[in-house]
Amino acid sequence: MTIESMKKTQFSERTYEDWQEAAEKALKGKPLDETLRTPTIEGITLEPLYTKEMFEKRGHAAKSQAAAVQNGKRLPGWFVAQETAYETAADFLAAAKEELARGNETIVYTSQKNLQWADAELEELAGLIVTHPLYFKLGSDDNGILRVFDFIDEQQLSHVQGAIQAEFPVTAPANVRTVLIDTIPVHGAGGTIIHELGVALSILAETMETGNFSAQAEKIWVRFAVDTQFFQEIAKLRAFRVLWNAFCEAYGEKAPAVPVFTETSVRSYSKLDPYVNLLRAGNSTFSAVLGGTNAHTVHPHDFLTGPNGKSRRIARNVQLVIKEEAHAAHVLDVSAGSYFIESLTQEYVEAAWQYFLEIEEAGGYAEVMQSGWLADDMQAKWLERKKQIALRNASLIGTNVYADPQEAVKDGAIDESHLEYITAKRLAAPFEKMRALGKELILKTAIVHLAPLKTVKAQSDFVVGFLAVAGIEPLISPELKTAEEVNSFLAEHEIDYAVLCGPAEAIDSILPGLQTSASVDVAGRIPKERSESWSEHGITDSIYNGKHINSKLEAILSIGKGAF
Repeated sequence: MTIESMKKTQFSERTYEDWQEAAEKALKGKPLDETLRTPTIEGITLEPLYTKEMFEKRGHAAKSQAAAVQNGKRLPGWFVAQETAYETAADFLAAAKEELARGNETIVYTSQKNLQWADAELEELAGLIVTHPLYFKLGSDDNGILRVFDFIDEQQLSHVQGAIQAEFPVTAPANVRTVLIDTIPVHGAGGTIIHELGVALSILAETMETGNFSAQAEKIWVRFAVDTQFFQEIAKLRAFRVLWNAFCEAYGEKAPAVPVFTETSVRSYSKLDPYVNLLRAGNSTFSAVLGGTNAHTVHPHDFLTGPNGKSRRIARNVQLVIKEEAHAAHVLDVSAGSYFIESLTQEYVEAAWQYFLEIEEAGGYAEVMQSGWLADDMQAKWLERKKQIALRNASLIGTNVYADPQEAVKDGAIDESHLEYITAKRLAAPFEKMRALGKELILKTAIVHLAPLKTVKAQSDFVVGFLAVAGIEPLISPELKTAEEVNSFLAEHEIDYAVLCGPAEAIDSILPGLQTSASVDVAGRIPKERSESWSEHGITDSIYNGKHINSKLEAILSIGKGAF
């Protein structure tokens, strides 16, 4: 086929029904709904295929949302806003200049210590914030840095832009945003995307009651944590722009641009196999960029145990690679026109607006916070999320699947300047505790093969991976054919806990003669027809796909003895 003939080739038109028929054939009888349609924790179903017809059925509002997203973002690109580590004010200035030279684009100051700023240092800082955006996160007793505005000429004050998060009222130049709509506490409490968006609107409603709408809007900025659900997080940020536009219309106002600051969520970060956090950070950052962030912070992969210069540089480079290699900074709304993302954006808009109305009906944000209504609602979803992780319906690589049992939990903690992350809920926390406990115990475990390796290898490998999550490394037996051989193996190695791997018939043959002080389980679900006879011989539990891994591993660890 020549290039000219290829150009003239026409593909036959296919319908959604054609695709559905082919998909059902490929699934070989498995139900399409259960196999290819994915429910999210927010109660939204992700379809396996999105078409133009499906999108157009959503009507004019869905079609016009791209305009709301683009009007809210205004310009392509985003600011790299990496945090700067320091000990003194002089350290901060030196580090900030070095990081600006290496790709950082924002002066990010996070209250770590109550610094004493000399006039000369503030004058030097003033020179930096005239030419670069600022992002100050200030604690209750750290306001000395705000004197920096006194060292800027009145003619240059209009050049100063950025955002300030503070626990007290702040007076700043006109282009510095000081009224924060913060959804990160909602995210850290286990809230879903609908919680974050609905609460953002409710906080906005309370904020707008305190003054002139236009004047307040000019001071507002919004902060989101971005998790690892790639397409959902893109849609979340886009949905906020659409919701903000609808919110302003409800007030009879034209929607001004509101900057959206984002950062990688630490909800999925783990102290176990921390380099996987790099993948999580890259995934989250790309979502933030495609969703239309104005400024983004990547938390280093060792953020939970104390980052160093190397990990901070890697975190900064995550953004630079996306900016320079993917060219995402040159497009205003990368996702516009994607039937999937546009449809998902619209679903989040509708669900979040409804949730906002529920909050308002319950008395508004302050009331639902004080009554515990919002906390209870978020807790229910958090428990659902934890259950998904415990059943391994959702994966934390290196933590609840593909764990390295030899890796210890690294000592260290989040520094005090990041209190909101110290108290935030993390999915990996129970597994980190189990891993630490496993290293403190003497627990001898074994996997007993009751058939040739080729027969039991899949079972055996599954059990190895299951136990590895708690840092347990079992002894693997050769093929043992009789109860006497099993008894001898367990006694010789002083095994505390064992898992039998083999066909049900092989287990049947050895159980009558099994005599051991070890706790014994089997691999795979216990067949109903054998459960009663096996329980008579002490086999009351099993390890299988779908087992609640937390409770089972905790039970196994309880068998162990203190190391001393």
